[in-house]
Amino acid sequence: MAAAEEMAVVVLRCFDGTTVAAPAGVVAGRSGLVAEAVGAGGGGGGRRVVVDVPGNVSGVDVAAVVAYMEARAAAADGDAFDGEFIGGLTHDARIDLIHAAHHLADKALFNLLA
Repeated sequence: MAAAEEMAVVVLRCFDGTTVAAPAGVVAGRSGLVAEAVGAGGGGGGRRVVVDVPGNVSGVDVAAVVAYMEARAAAADGDAFDGEFIGGLTHDARIDLIHAAHHLADKALFNLLA
């Protein structure tokens, strides 16, 4: 079943028309919004689930959060990765990612940035 979850794809649709495709297993493990949608939509078995991202979150910010989630999942030392990630953000980028993390219901990223 884990292989089926890895193959499932979630498409995050933003208010600006941008869509961001991401592996459901990685994103649903961090995002409450995606986990709920995958559970309700039967996202396993390689299926594609589309999730509308609320709150006027731009596609650029959602793509940055997804890139963070994927890189964090692949990192050998998550705490060290988080430190480097936070250190490389500008104030404005940090605010945008807090907004995105809030609306994606990624409590861990929200708490890391806040």
